[in-house]
Amino acid sequence: MEFNNKNIRLYASLPQTRALGPYTRFAVWVQGCPQSCAGCMTPAAQSEEGGSLIAIEALSQQIIATPNIEGLTVSGGEPFSQADALGSLLEKIKSRRDLGVIVYTGYHSDELRQLAADKKEIAKLLNMIDLLIDGPYIETLNDGLSLRGSANQGLHLLTERYANVIEKHYCQPRRAVELHLHDREVLLAGIPGRELAEIVNTAGFKRSA
Repeated sequence: MEFNNKNIRLYASLPQTRALGPYTRFAVWVQGCPQSCAGCMTPAAQSEEGGSLIAIEALSQQIIATPNIEGLTVSGGEPFSQADALGSLLEKIKSRRDLGVIVYTGYHSDELRQLAADKKEIAKLLNMIDLLIDGPYIETLNDGLSLRGSANQGLHLLTERYANVIEKHYCQPRRAVELHLHDREVLLAGIPGRELAEIVNTAGFKRSA
């Protein structure tokens, strides 16, 4: 499947959550990921053919119109697999509203910088991110600390927007998770620990880490 800058393929979205960064946030999980990490917390988001296609214009208007949010968190799936579409989405949002942007990626930040040298859509997306949490999920390194799936994943402040508050949220001993009724399914927002992940799998909840 070829992505473009008119539509974006989503696994799920959530208008308001406090489980994925500082303050109340709009959350978007993109569909499609080449990483195929063992024990992936959102395996249904891996296929490029899953999820649903939505016009970037429609999604941007929905996010802009959502009250009481400070920012947007993007996870997946792999956000940089749809860098062109996400860049267009963020450009539309930022032209109308000052929202902070947090992105989870399975790539390392230095990999993205190298890719950005040749791919302008990746460079554009990087320039609109305030906080990047990078690295593939490694199941054996899942240490239960907040805002990361495993201990190898790092935090990169690409702007100063969250510099004064992020220590209160990142790498804390308890993870925040939320359950939401979403399209007749129960959606788990946040990063579950191993025990909770097993419960979620047994119960059949839709998982969005």
